[in-house]
This record gives sequence, structure tokens and C-alpha cells, in this order.
Amino acid sequence: MQFKGAVPRNLARQGMVSGILRLLIAAAIAGSMSWAPSGFADLSDIRYRVTSDATYDDNISRARKDDKLYDSFATLNLGASLPWQLSGTSRLVINANVGGEKFKRYSGLDRLYANVQGEFQYRKSGQFSEPIWGVFVRQGEDWYDSNLRDGYRSSAGFSVRKPVTDKLFFFSAIAYNQRDGRSAVFDTKEVSVRANLDYALSRRQTLYFGLEGRDGDIVSTASPKLAYFDIAKAVVLDDVFTDTQRFSYKLKAYTGIATIGYNFALAESVALDLSYRAAYSRPHDQPPSVVTTEKIDYVDNQVTLSVLIRF
Repeated sequence: MQFKGAVPRNLARQGMVSGILRLLIAAAIAGSMSWAPSGFADLSDIRYRVTSDATYDDNISRARKDDKLYDSFATLNLGASLPWQLSGTSRLVINANVGGEKFKRYSGLDRLYANVQGEFQYRKSGQFSEPIWGVFVRQGEDWYDSNLRDGYRSSAGFSVRKPVTDKLFFFSAIAYNQRDGRSAVFDTKEVSVRANLDYALSRRQTLYFGLEGRDGDIVSTASPKLAYFDIAKAVVLDDVFTDTQRFSYKLKAYTGIATIGYNFALAESVALDLSYRAAYSRPHDQPPSVVTTEKIDYVDNQVTLSVLIRF
């Protein structure tokens, strides 16, 4: 079993340089495209968005039974996107966003983040039902109020968007996601497959559904238990959930996520969004019966109310 504890912030900066440098390079590329001549990109095509969320999470520790901890948090996100037309059938879309999360009970989970994504999109023709195929790469950076969790996130994958009818819209993506934190516990990798359906109830109202499957690393934080130690890939004493001694365990697991939401447009560029999200995760390996007869898994529920502004 691998242990890698917290690294003091002043000693970890050099290890963080590569991730920050990647983000700055990506931001520079996005900025240069924004100021490119009109033959490449038009500044009037830039679209901005502001999102403010309030979320309740009944299992912020991603654990089971007595180790389940709840919290609520607020999120503010500022973003911009720029489409860059390459030809009559293809374009490059640059997205960038920055934001922060503030937790009510566990301030160690507070974070600031920044992300840049580039996606190449191809559509064979302008027919309404023609799907849009995409290839995307995303790079992000996280700064937590925790000595273990700071790091960067990378993602790459394929997507497809398709209008099914004038009321029904389908989206799906497959991606490889990787996270690099200051502790080996938060160095995670996973493959995800997701699909979403949007159904327009009226001009102002949309109902949406989502399903996602993940196969890869998860992190569960719980009190010291032999069952967790027995199957964990890495373990570290957690520095956020400190009401009692708790460890964060990295486990290989299958995870399923279901989402249902309702979006109501208050105006042309302002909308309210209410969503419910449920996740179930179960490790590939289970502890032997001599350790425990109970299975290791967890269920997490989230309810989020959002205000969305686009301009």
C-alpha cells in the first residue's frame, strides 16, 4: 500500500509549476485566437456566461453509514466561449472559465479553479437532424484550502450532439479524465461515458435527464477501518474532515450517476435551473469475508438551484 502525506504549500510550488504553466499556455492560445483577425474569429461572436449555484450534498465525504457527512456550498462561475469557423462544415470552439466554491461546514473543501477547453466540431451538412461530432481537450487547475487536494485536471474525449425532434435534443460523450493532486490519493484516472436528453416543454421550459458511467479511481474519506485499508490503492490522513481521525482512501470503482433537472427561462438570457443528482459507487475489489461481511460502497445525493445568465 502506498502512503503519501501532505506537502507544505511553500515546498510544493515547484511541483505545481508544470500544471500552472500548461494552463497559462492554453489561456495564451485562447487569448491569441480571441484577438485574431476577423478572417479567423470575430470578437462579436464571443459569448459570456455567469452561473451562481446553491447545492446541498448529503454525502460530501463519499462514504457509508456513520462516515457520511453532509454540507451545502455556493458556487460562482464566470465563462466565455469563442467559435472559430474553419470551413463550411467544421469549427473550433474555445471555452474558458474561472470560479470558486464556498462550503458551509467544511472550509477545507473551498476552492478556486480555472479551466480552458478546445473542441473541434464537424457537421456534414446544415440539415436540422445532422449530428455534430466533436473532439475535445480540457485543462484545469484547482486551488483548495487543503494541503492535499491542490492540483490540475486533464480530460480528452469525443462527443456527439444531435437534434432528434424540434423538442428533443441528444448529447453524448466519452472521455478519459486524469487528476494530479499533492497526495497520491488524489492522483486519479477514469474513463467516463455519459448521455443527456433535453426535452422542451415549452418555449421557456426544458426538462432534462442524464446518465453517466465511470470506471476508475474514487476517493472515499472515512474513519480508520481495516476493510478500507485492505483494498485501498493509497491512503492519507485527511486534513479537511478533522472532527475525528479520518483517512482518505483511493479505490478502483465503478460509478453510476443519474441526473434530472428543470430549466425555466425568466428572460431571453436569464434562467433558473433546479436539478437532482444521485450517484452510486462500488469498488472493483471487496474486502475478504474474514475482515467484514459488509460490502464497501456509497450513495450520494445532490440538489442544486442555479441562476444562469448569458450575454
